[in-house]
Amino acid sequence: MANVRVQLKLRGLNALMTSREATAAVVRSAKKIQAAAGEDFEVDVVPHRWTARAYVRAKNARGMREEARNKVLTRALNAAKES
Repeated sequence: MANVRVQLKLRGLNALMTSREATAAVVRSAKKIQAAAGEDFEVDVVPHRWTARAYVRAKNARGMREEARNKVLTRALNAAKES
């Protein structure tokens, strides 16, 4: 069996991870989670130097209470896995 050497080009990887398509995929997943969690949660897109990032967080006190009492947002994480 032959030895194979793989070398990652970090500039290319970083360009891929911050591309418009990667950001759109991350935001799409975050919006699915937000929709499953309910209207008391919002998507926050936070650009980063090396990766696409989006967060779902409570947008008001009611959302914070729902997460603390019933883990609504935590339970909604599976929504990103579906289709």
